[in-house]
Amino acid sequence: MLSGAGGMQYVGYARTYKGLPVAGGDAVVVTDATGQVTDTVVATGPTTGDIALTPKVSTRSALRVAKARLSQVDKAEQPRLVVRAGEKGERLAWEVAVSGVADRRPSVQHVFVDALDGSVIDAYDLVRYGTGNGYYNGQVTISTSGAAGSYTMKDPTRSGLACGGQNGAPYTKGVDSWGDGTGTSLETGCVDALWAAQKMWDMLRDWFRYNGFNGRGGGFPTRVGLNDVNAYWSGSYASFGRDRTNTRQATAMDVVGHEYGHAVFQFAGSGAMGSGNEFGGLNESAGDIFGTLLEHYANIPGDPPDYTIGEEVDLLGTGPIRNMANPSLINGDPNCYSSAIPVTEVHAAAGPQNHWFYLLAEGTHPGGGKPNSPVCSGPSRLTGIGIQKAGKIFLNALLRRTSTWRHADVHRATLSAAAELYGSRSTEYAAVWAAWRAVNVPSAMPTPPPVPTVTSVVAPTGPGDVPEASLANIKAHLQQFQSIASSNGGNRRSTGPGYLASVTYVENKLRAAGYTVTRQSCTSGCTRGAGPNLIADWPGGDANQVVMAGAHLDSVSAGPGINDNASGSATLLEVALTLARYNPTMAKHVRFGWWTDEEQGLLGSKFYVNSLRSTERSKIKRYLNFDMVGSRNGGYFINNIGTAAAADLRKYYTDLGLAPEENVEGANRSDDASFRNAGIPTSGVAAGASARKTPAQAAKWGGTASRPYDSCYHAACDTTTNISDTILDRAADATTYAIWRAAVSTGP
Repeated sequence: MLSGAGGMQYVGYARTYKGLPVAGGDAVVVTDATGQVTDTVVATGPTTGDIALTPKVSTRSALRVAKARLSQVDKAEQPRLVVRAGEKGERLAWEVAVSGVADRRPSVQHVFVDALDGSVIDAYDLVRYGTGNGYYNGQVTISTSGAAGSYTMKDPTRSGLACGGQNGAPYTKGVDSWGDGTGTSLETGCVDALWAAQKMWDMLRDWFRYNGFNGRGGGFPTRVGLNDVNAYWSGSYASFGRDRTNTRQATAMDVVGHEYGHAVFQFAGSGAMGSGNEFGGLNESAGDIFGTLLEHYANIPGDPPDYTIGEEVDLLGTGPIRNMANPSLINGDPNCYSSAIPVTEVHAAAGPQNHWFYLLAEGTHPGGGKPNSPVCSGPSRLTGIGIQKAGKIFLNALLRRTSTWRHADVHRATLSAAAELYGSRSTEYAAVWAAWRAVNVPSAMPTPPPVPTVTSVVAPTGPGDVPEASLANIKAHLQQFQSIASSNGGNRRSTGPGYLASVTYVENKLRAAGYTVTRQSCTSGCTRGAGPNLIADWPGGDANQVVMAGAHLDSVSAGPGINDNASGSATLLEVALTLARYNPTMAKHVRFGWWTDEEQGLLGSKFYVNSLRSTERSKIKRYLNFDMVGSRNGGYFINNIGTAAAADLRKYYTDLGLAPEENVEGANRSDDASFRNAGIPTSGVAAGASARKTPAQAAKWGGTASRPYDSCYHAACDTTTNISDTILDRAADATTYAIWRAAVSTGP
């Protein structure tokens, strides 16, 4: 299992047919952080028809056919009988792994020999070649092993990373000082290569939460001194040569990142490799993308980040070997996808995906000294989302890779990744779709909905350019909470499965919308077995000025808790989704919280507040709480109504002529007390619990005097029938208004 950004998990599977492995039958199952399946990607469909399973070609003959593909055979493994599935159908085959030399270069091939007629059905080579810039990174610090008198160029903290000569043994010496800074020194080449590999490991961890080059904490060694104007990935190590004048080693960052990018590609997704020039071109492009990401992550003056590959080594006196902003500038490589790509040489076939990545990250006219980039179709101007976001989307898509990876598959996978990370109505999703259109890769997914901008979206019942939260959507959330309770013993108490299912429902909605979501386990002070708090942050805004809103997600054990407090949780969820849908420019940072164990004494929110350092508490400028906001005989109550934190809520209700009142009944009975007791300004709205509505309140708000605001408070009848649509709708719009005005406004 591999892990990607946003808590996504990717599990590769192999298929069998009547006991034989199906080569090309690989699949990847994608789950979210809770284990819920969100996507399944398969290389080929189910095996059909009867396949003859008795080979007519001997293993000796299969070996002879496979070996004939190499000019020098160093090793040949025993053939494995498989069903080869792919574009040529399903055939019984011998899979033979042979290694040695082909075309005067190292080669590690998997050859599929038809087990009935001895022809070669298919083959792929694990060795991937690439070239790049060979200047040095200057004075750097590298991780090595050993102690005084005996040091080894082997990383003790990043498994598998080491560097040495072509014999595979890492360099050793008596002092922990390596290289002399000259281009002809192999030891200096190892300094550059090992430093870059260590930086790439850190980049994968820091930017993408990816563990090593294989996703499982594994790395691979480097060899320098290859007597070739090139570099390559062997399938198990990276090997680097020199420039054409033999004055420097080809161990610059983009070269190292490119070769180890092949390692990431090889082990991503199902882990099964494929054949064909289109698959190979996507592999080469992946190397270019990771090399470019590495340059941007390291961001050192000696090798400023750019989108060209091998720009300074000048291997053949023609400058860089590939240009991602405009691939056609190098050897006429294709900018755009066409029917010719499957038969285009693999390095040239990298052009369309390289071009797509540049357009996604930087757009067509990025400025700041970065080159403009043409489009093949669609709008002439595109806006980029930044290289780190583009890289996150690309890697999460790559973790869906199967052995039949083609541009159309990458198109679909990147859209799925963007939807998981940022939401299907996000700017990022739309940018992925537009960039693929710009390089002529046909869409495998529907045209994305337009990403709305807030210019004059006015709530008809309140002032300001603020949208309304959808009552219909909130009621749909309530119905989900009702169904969850009905399926889990009739309640959503904090210690039961109904609560965990509620957490999962809210979390999935938020992640799909683009929120950063964290489950916070309550490790002290909560009821034994209580589920987690759920914290969601919307990107952007001043991180030192946080507007926070919360609601408790648990119910009592007596019933499903649809008003108490699915109403507050559902309202808060839809307000959060509305913010994501409109995606305004944020002045302050917005954070939402769904609390566990409120019914046992505000325990979840107390734990959250107590877990914050004083500096983090001081960043929260106001906290708004929403508890029981749809009471059937309810009213319009505001917590701490006379304070600055309550001003926007008070104004919204007042402008509707509702004359809101102080929430006396709820004082210190809900989660806002946890924040107020820590010195954080608080407010919020409520519609009332078990207290009775006065005649004066009934006269101005409607409803029945001398009856409880909620006659099903803490009872089994607190179901979806225990909700006032009018009161719930107004509470939701007031909530949206208050959060919007506090966080989107540049005012105090």
